[in-house]
Amino acid sequence: MFAKIRKGNGFGGCLDYITRVKQDDKPIEKRVWKILDSDGVRIADGEKDWRKRAAADIERPTLTRSKIKDPCGHIALGFAPEDAHRLTDEFMTQVAKEYMEAMGIKNTPYVIVRHTDADHPHCHLMFSRVDYDGKIIKPVTNWHRNKCVCRDITERHGLTIAEDSLSLDTSKLRGAEKSRIEIRQIGHEVLKDKSITDWPTFQRRMKERGVNVKCLWKDPDAKKLEIKTLIYAKGNHSFIASKIGKNYTPTGLLTQFEANLK
Repeated sequence: MFAKIRKGNGFGGCLDYITRVKQDDKPIEKRVWKILDSDGVRIADGEKDWRKRAAADIERPTLTRSKIKDPCGHIALGFAPEDAHRLTDEFMTQVAKEYMEAMGIKNTPYVIVRHTDADHPHCHLMFSRVDYDGKIIKPVTNWHRNKCVCRDITERHGLTIAEDSLSLDTSKLRGAEKSRIEIRQIGHEVLKDKSITDWPTFQRRMKERGVNVKCLWKDPDAKKLEIKTLIYAKGNHSFIASKIGKNYTPTGLLTQFEANLK
């Protein structure tokens, strides 16, 4: 089991993503998501504007105090394909709640949504980082605590140990998810070379491994060009940098380049 803490999501956009708003025209049995559990949230799938009401419910505690950075909590819990036969909806919900309790995600509105669009079982936790009493839930941003909690739950339930997607066997994946994980794994291997200290070298090394990296500029006509984001492409699939991982964004890579120079 592993957990990926995501940042920078708005409440409405996050709920649209984890409940796959683009699939609303499909029959329920063909959708790749389902709500496993929630608290303090009006769930009325099928009713008009139900997502707006649900997102407002999760956001409501944040309105009781001054604004904070990243008020919408969003964490993806992933499990190894080898454990798929054990991950019933009930067991996944139990594990998700154990994780939330250990990470201090309590006394706050939340929703747990399971996805079935990949071979490895996974679910998404969306919650308010301000609880019902107006207090900020700080432990959720602690990456070290996250790692320890995941390992404890994994070992306690006898699940397969996996730190993150770098350990996934991509031969068991398919489609865009397969390409995304492969790009991340290739990027991880490429960045092990500490002689890479600039964009051209990084782009060339990635291309040698079958991944094209394209820069998108904030203002192409400006005298001094600034990178807005990066687009990673492999095969028929492409992704913006944030979908690959924070280490592969312009900021993350610049930090790595500067460390390599030193």
